[in-house]
Amino acid sequence: MSQKDFQPWSAEKAQELFALSHKLMDVAKQLSEHHAAELQTNMTQALEFAKLTAKNDLTKLKEFQEKSAQEALERMEGYQKKVKGLLKQMGKDTADEAEKHYDKAKTALEDWLEDAGKKIPIGGVEFSKMVKEVSEASNKVYKEGRRTIDHALEAADKQLDEITEKTKVAAKKATVAKTSSTAAKKTATTTKKTT
Repeated sequence: MSQKDFQPWSAEKAQELFALSHKLMDVAKQLSEHHAAELQTNMTQALEFAKLTAKNDLTKLKEFQEKSAQEALERMEGYQKKVKGLLKQMGKDTADEAEKHYDKAKTALEDWLEDAGKKIPIGGVEFSKMVKEVSEASNKVYKEGRRTIDHALEAADKQLDEITEKTKVAAKKATVAKTSSTAAKKTATTTKKTT
């Protein structure tokens, strides 16, 4: 790469890095906004918890805890989806940029080999073809690796979703079991009072 080619390339790289830093700042801003909202929710719940504790109303306190736990689970799921989406998009953008630069480097190498092949005629053409084939093969491997990583990420997302769903089902079953045992105790208490 000559000096006159290097300066525009360097300016282009600086712009790309600047754009990437802005994307990262946007992602950080979105995540910090979520954390701020979560802190606000937790403070509100802590105040309500303190009020219920001061009133010594255990049934309302228990209901409040169950409701808060369910809401926290729902917020966590939303946060997970948001983070997964942001990270997936950033990964895709970064991989696209890397592929673009890889293609530029491959083209530059092929041009250099053609020039070198003209200067060294004996065996130069064969060497140039061999390096070009190796470069194309590595490009195919890169793309296949990227596809494999995408499939692995999708599989991990599915497993995480399944675990989250199982957790939700278990939490609902526990709530139903607690509710039915509380109802049974109330019925037993009511039966004792009537007899």
